[in-house]
Amino acid sequence: MTNAKVPISVFLVTCNEAKHIRAVLAPLKRFDEVILVDSGSTDGTVDIAREMGAKVVHQDWLGFAKQKEFAQSLCKNEWVMNLDGDEILPEQVADSIQDLVDSQKADALRLYFEDVFWGRAMHPSSGKRSIIRVFKQGRADYPTDRLVHENLVLKKDATEADVPGLVIHFGYGSTALMMEKQNKYSSLKAKEKYQKGKRPSLLKLTLIFPITFVKSYLFRRMFLSGKRGLVQAHIEAMYAFLKEAKLFEHHERRD
Repeated sequence: MTNAKVPISVFLVTCNEAKHIRAVLAPLKRFDEVILVDSGSTDGTVDIAREMGAKVVHQDWLGFAKQKEFAQSLCKNEWVMNLDGDEILPEQVADSIQDLVDSQKADALRLYFEDVFWGRAMHPSSGKRSIIRVFKQGRADYPTDRLVHENLVLKKDATEADVPGLVIHFGYGSTALMMEKQNKYSSLKAKEKYQKGKRPSLLKLTLIFPITFVKSYLFRRMFLSGKRGLVQAHIEAMYAFLKEAKLFEHHERRD
């Protein structure tokens, strides 16, 4: 019997993440290899990553899914984990990931995220985003036909397990930053839907904002975070509205 840990490769795609990258990479030293694919940082991200022991590769931006697929292809181990340059893995979450991988009870692991907003975590009882970020190579694929929200697609017979604890995410830290990202993502999502022949709906354009707001503010319990939850619920509703509005714009301009 052996107590050897299953080796895990961690891969990140970055561009100008110097603010957080040192804190992101520090807890990853326990894993077998860390690969950082950078698309042209000018703020010192690459120098910090090399200093922290990551293997750094330059790759011009290919799009979210294709960039991550490229980074994954550089990993030598069967088990891989993806993190962004503004996501910090707490020690207890890292331990849980290693334990679950060692147990070989699932093909993929789902991480839960704490989005820091206005300098603080949201209420513990509010809904937390979850994404599959740890997986066996060959048991999940990046949907390269998507321009944004490149969440992995598991093979039909693949199994998954939840990782306890929360990954700390700083990418939505301010109102301006969150709005900026949601505006960018809604443009990409509308373009993707248009390219796939999706038709817009006037009914959806009318109702999507209030429905999404109620879902976020009440059902995901954002109201527990007070003013911050109110603001975040409005931004999430605006993102849903903008996707449909921009899809209409694509069709109007074509016509």
